[in-house]
Amino acid sequence: MKRMTMGSALILWLMATGLCLAQQMPSARPKPWTGIIGTEKRLTFSDYAKTQGLPLERLNSHLSAVQVLECRAIQFTALVVGAPDIVVTVAHAFQERTGGMRHPTTCGFFVTQGTKTDLYMINAYTLKTGKFRYGPIEENSPVDWAVMRLRRPVVSVQPFELPEENTPIWHDDQAVFLATGPQTNFPLRDVSVRLLEDCRLRRVVDRGEGPILLKTDCDTGLGASGGAYIASLAGQRPVLLGLQSSNRGEPGCTAYDESLCFALGLPVAGDLRAAIVKMMSSDPKTDLER
Repeated sequence: MKRMTMGSALILWLMATGLCLAQQMPSARPKPWTGIIGTEKRLTFSDYAKTQGLPLERLNSHLSAVQVLECRAIQFTALVVGAPDIVVTVAHAFQERTGGMRHPTTCGFFVTQGTKTDLYMINAYTLKTGKFRYGPIEENSPVDWAVMRLRRPVVSVQPFELPEENTPIWHDDQAVFLATGPQTNFPLRDVSVRLLEDCRLRRVVDRGEGPILLKTDCDTGLGASGGAYIASLAGQRPVLLGLQSSNRGEPGCTAYDESLCFALGLPVAGDLRAAIVKMMSSDPKTDLER
């Protein structure tokens, strides 16, 4: 009972800050409006495949890199990127509300293929994060990222590819897909569930050194943090364009609003992209020997 009380307090605090930091456990009852912008557009991969007339096997194959990171019974979306043993998610998955860091050995990376779910342990020595601090989400999201190596590669998924460096692909009102793990407000929140929705980039924030923030009209909820923004489902290996970070969803949001109702992501660029590339070029054996 004590554990559920602490969990409920954490979720209430997260909702008050406007951050979609984590997914509460299925035993907790979510507020019906948390993180919702307009009507619910998120679909399971199975339902999305049916509505679009796509083979479910193809969809699962294209987005198999979308998996789940669980830290102390709280779930985040996490992605296999660049190599089968490199995982990317949000920095706030590893940070306590008090500001201290949550040790990566308290977290597990769960990979679901079909009806089977396997646990992959993180190499704690390799964890790299942006210098995330709780506060205004517009300021924090550019550094709300984490990159790490697993102790063994995930051979059953196709890692996301990185966009070419400095590729001018970002523009307002660009159609994107957001793929995440289970989220609050969705009836099925098992670790094996994957969600997909069509949405748009409503604003790209650029401070002169390239895009650093992405404001979208996606219906993200708690647990969506770390989700994958991709531009197309057509390729065999979709390119990862952005990482879902947080959302500002006020009660009664019916549409995207520049200041009140939006989901916030960050492009795979700058320090985030550099951290992924550096880990891809490092020696996994050397990392594991530390």
